[in-house]
Amino acid sequence: MNFSEWLSNKILTKKEYSKKYAGYLEGWVSIVGNLTLFLFKYFAGLSLGSISLIADAFHSLADVFTSVVVILGFKLGSKPADKEHPYGHGRIEQIATLIIALLLLVVAYDLVRSSFERLMNPHRVEFNLGVFVLLIISAIFKEWMASFSIYLGKRFDASPLIADAWHHRSDAIATLLVTIGLLGSKLGFYRLDGILGVLVSLLIAWVGVDLLKSATSFLIGEAPSGDLVKKIDDIIVNTPGVLNYHDLSVHDYQNEKYITLHIEVDNNLTVKEAHDLALKVQDEIKSKIENSQVTVHIDPKGERED
Repeated sequence: MNFSEWLSNKILTKKEYSKKYAGYLEGWVSIVGNLTLFLFKYFAGLSLGSISLIADAFHSLADVFTSVVVILGFKLGSKPADKEHPYGHGRIEQIATLIIALLLLVVAYDLVRSSFERLMNPHRVEFNLGVFVLLIISAIFKEWMASFSIYLGKRFDASPLIADAWHHRSDAIATLLVTIGLLGSKLGFYRLDGILGVLVSLLIAWVGVDLLKSATSFLIGEAPSGDLVKKIDDIIVNTPGVLNYHDLSVHDYQNEKYITLHIEVDNNLTVKEAHDLALKVQDEIKSKIENSQVTVHIDPKGERED
């Protein structure tokens, strides 16, 4: 048992804990960790005069806001359906993610401008061995946070947690770039700090654009993933009496998936037999795919509903 598994098992002890509570746990661990890293990197960057370290600090701060979005998304998205929102509130998380993505792009623009100014007017960045060692430790810590988020995301089938893991991983990469910049400054390559500041800023921008694309794509309506289609296909082909299926449709509302499909059955089945077969497929899919609502239509073999 690794530390991520031990920690989650220690806190999420009750069986009724769902992915909402996993989201809370990951979010608060990320907020405390990233806020600590931001304060350390920012003041270390000011004391050393390193623009890339300051850029990296704001990268960590951006991850704090992202983790707040994760918590709010799981909290508000778990609200039950109501008259105005019959499919629930799960997509709130994606709307908030769009806002954070835009804020990330603003931060990236401001930091890349500062980095270009440093390139035009380079100056020496003081090398501090203590700060250098702590940066290496922070990069390792961020990689652990990434693995922790991925573990919870896979355990509770929560894709937002896996997405948040890549924020942690990109921050770990950015921190390693900053340590290279500090070494370069010690060796007399003063422009390296500005160059790496640009690279860190571009990394932040890349994360922002990636968030923007994924959230927008989800809200527009994405096709079901290959893994989900394969899972449904395996259920259907292993159900005796189902000859084929078609018109599979999946509408994902974050906290619930609405799945509809047509199955082809033998013409000689009675209405009750065909209906029972449809219910069997429906129940099997619901048992294998968490938070799914399933509707199965019946088509006698050789016929098809328009």
